[in-house]
Amino acid sequence: MLILKLVLILIWTLVGAFLFSKLIFGKDAAEWLVEQWKALTVKKVVAKPVVKAKPVVQPKPVEVVKPQPKPVAVVKPTPKPVVKEEKEEEEEDAMANVQIFKKKIKARATFYESLTDAQKAEFRSYFVDEGKDKLVKELTYTLKGNNDAFFERVFNYIFAFRKVISLGLLTKLTEELLSLSEGDADVQTILFEAAIRVAYARRKAVQFLDQAEVWSKEDVTLHQTKLNTKGKIVYSFTRLAIILEKKGQFKEALALVEESKSRNLKEKTKTGLEGRKARLLKKLAKKA
Repeated sequence: MLILKLVLILIWTLVGAFLFSKLIFGKDAAEWLVEQWKALTVKKVVAKPVVKAKPVVQPKPVEVVKPQPKPVAVVKPTPKPVVKEEKEEEEEDAMANVQIFKKKIKARATFYESLTDAQKAEFRSYFVDEGKDKLVKELTYTLKGNNDAFFERVFNYIFAFRKVISLGLLTKLTEELLSLSEGDADVQTILFEAAIRVAYARRKAVQFLDQAEVWSKEDVTLHQTKLNTKGKIVYSFTRLAIILEKKGQFKEALALVEESKSRNLKEKTKTGLEGRKARLLKKLAKKA
């Protein structure tokens, strides 16, 4: 019983303290006790001033200068001088006013039929049909008509077709005209010259260059035998010498030059026979 009284007294004391503290301090005892405890236990932390770290200055990297290699001089090979090929005049009208045949000819009516289909189409475009390929108005072939005048004049203007005419058609025309010459060497050499001019103009094509050589040799033979030409300009002698030199046949070309000199033949080239001879001798010496 005594213990119960003591407990009650303690409770009433605490309640009284609680009410008393609320009235005096404006806060209950619990809050007051908590504040007192914090004041005793929590130390005020004074913030230390922040000292800025000095920036670390990195040393500049030392630039290593590599020794530059001396440029090696590139020695370009000296190009060999381009020797321009000697040429005779090859104008389109070089033979325009030449009289090829000495007398009237009788053209074959079957010439056109002797051509291949491809040659017929080509022949028509140049000499029959009106169009952009008909390069010479004076040259008109009449199918199944009289074409004597056509064959009398066709080789006067054949050089105008040098860039387009096929070797097959050029050969057909040459053979036809040679047959119409009836063995007249003076007429034949004119026909050979016209054919050679056209073939040589297309010399970058091997077959044309080879045919130019064939016709040049035939004409040279004609001048050596039937005509026995001396003291004149002979196109085939010059052209054959140039072709042989081009093909590396220097001895043959030199022999032809010597014969031309012995016949006192002339050239229209700048260096003439003496210049050609000197050049061939130099090439033979290098080849030896």
